Amino acid sequence: MRAQSSRFFAVPGMLHCGGGPALDNFDLLTAVVDWVEQGKAPDYVVATGHTVPGRSRPLCAWPRHAQYKGSGDSEDAANFKCVE
Repeated sequence: MRAQSSRFFAVPGMLHCGGGPALDNFDLLTAVVDWVEQGKAPDYVVATGHTVPGRSRPLCAWPRHAQYKGSGDSEDAANFKCVE
């Protein structure tokens, strides 16, 4: 059962205190505002980062994780889906 009032988004590669080879540029604030104001809970947010220019990935709400769909650019978040 998914929580109705909270979501957890793990960031692969993010070290405990920040840093690391992670895609660390993402906008959770807009996702929370949309959730509160429009009732649309986020299932994922798209992340990018300076450590790997041109790469984007969905950060999926736990317990889901991003999985490549098998076709298209493997650096583009649009070609991934959130799965358990």
